[in-house]
Amino acid sequence: MQLNLPILDQLKDSSSILVVGGGGGFDVFSGLPIYFTLRDLGKTVHLANYTFCDFDLTCEVCQTETLVKDLVMATTGGVTGALNYLPEAYLAQWFKETRGEDITVWMLADVGAARLTEAYKRLAEHLKLDAVIVVDGGVDSLMRGDEEGAGSLLEDTLTLIAVGNLDVPVKILASIGFGAEAEEGVCHYNALENMAALMKDGAFLGSCALTKDMPAFQQFEAACRYVWDQPNHRPSHISTRIIPAVQGEFGNFHLHPYYRRTPILISPLMSLYWFFDATAVLRRNLYADLLRDT
Repeated sequence: MQLNLPILDQLKDSSSILVVGGGGGFDVFSGLPIYFTLRDLGKTVHLANYTFCDFDLTCEVCQTETLVKDLVMATTGGVTGALNYLPEAYLAQWFKETRGEDITVWMLADVGAARLTEAYKRLAEHLKLDAVIVVDGGVDSLMRGDEEGAGSLLEDTLTLIAVGNLDVPVKILASIGFGAEAEEGVCHYNALENMAALMKDGAFLGSCALTKDMPAFQQFEAACRYVWDQPNHRPSHISTRIIPAVQGEFGNFHLHPYYRRTPILISPLMSLYWFFDATAVLRRNLYADLLRDT
């Protein structure tokens, strides 16, 4: 069973696609089912993430290669020192150890929009990109910024600005994990309202669901668990909710003890991908003009 991606028409002429975690953290993991599905269809697909890791420290504990100093770095795993937060390097190491694949995971620095744009332009040139899929674990990337519960949309906005500045024909935003950000103050009523407005604008590209029998989902779960099982490594509060939702859990269910004290509501909505025209989402974002020159 394959993930029934609704964006294949948009990607039919794309030959080099970047799947990038837009909000940092484990967002790149939320893009893994898309990554595996597109690869199975014969596409050339790359992985990247807006990173919260310190570049200098990362270079000390794993295999890296610098594309742009202090802005763009690649990791291929080879972790030699235990840190409590190193998701990109451990993801690359998971590919090597469990699948025998040398996969590069690109890391984009936690910087303002102007420098992040430079980083994306250099990476797009290096990889000869003709499509970018920004992945958000959660839905706060869809917020405008004037909501009472806008969540943590800063990093997503910076990524959308930088991607919006690229001379790339296809720019898509994918979000998954609806309902997973309640304790971050996300008002999901507002999220639905914004989705409806994007639909009215013709910017909604479709939706699809993960199921537990999909190999793409199983690889996503395996990669997440590999990283969580590293010594003292923090898990993702988004993927620890998406995974049980796909497996049919409901209500106040906790997959990982790290978040056991936080009451949550697991629901089937967390298993859904929502796809939007990234340019249209950015156009509605009220923070964008304030952040472009930062």
